[in-house]
Amino acid sequence: MKKLYIVALAFPAIVASVLRQPIEGPLTVTEDEALRLYENNLLVGEPEAVPEPDREEEDGDGLEDLTVAVLTELAGTEGAPLGEATRKADIIAAIRTHREA
Repeated sequence: MKKLYIVALAFPAIVASVLRQPIEGPLTVTEDEALRLYENNLLVGEPEAVPEPDREEEDGDGLEDLTVAVLTELAGTEGAPLGEATRKADIIAAIRTHREA
């Protein structure tokens, strides 16, 4: 994924082949575009990097990304009782229930 930056234009400028105006407020642009605008003194201040999303917050606990075999092994490692659970969704539910207890 390309790094993105937030910029504020000081003057009208071409951004991604479109004439943009300072009154539009902050714009999100690519790193190359931010550098070009900055080097040509078209910005108010410096470009600000868009913060990376928190991977853990985005994916939750990540259990959906695991295979049934890995989930079964994880349940055994954590001591989560699976009972009759054989489907992925049921195994995930059992692990989450055990973690919340």
